[in-house]
Amino acid sequence: MNSIAFVRATGVALILALVAGAAVARSDDPPPDTLCTVLGTAQRYVGTTVTVRGTASTEGKTTLLSDAQCKAAIGLTMDDASSRKRDIASFRRTVAGKGVRADATVFGRFKATGDAQTPYAIDVYSVRDVSERPAEGG
Repeated sequence: MNSIAFVRATGVALILALVAGAAVARSDDPPPDTLCTVLGTAQRYVGTTVTVRGTASTEGKTTLLSDAQCKAAIGLTMDDASSRKRDIASFRRTVAGKGVRADATVFGRFKATGDAQTPYAIDVYSVRDVSERPAEGG
């Protein structure tokens, strides 16, 4: 009887080790959605938190995230509290210059704006994987 209990305990321990190993191998960060996907099914995303990858630029006082695949853009809003975060402050400095663009992954709340020109925006909570893009035509 002791050998049967030992075999069962060993089997359970092996299964737990395999499950734990698979969980550790997975990334905690979900892959970013495309801006085209989010804007194509916007009503599904309104009021939810999204992770989106795109190209950021600043036009006047507006920061936009765009995707060349579907020629779409969305406004990014960063309030004073979030602007104090290191990642967001660095992101804002990167794209603040005229004509400067950067690829970035943005995490935040997707919302409807009520503005016909830019009907949706993202309240930015964090930004990662920012890489400045070379100027066009240069």
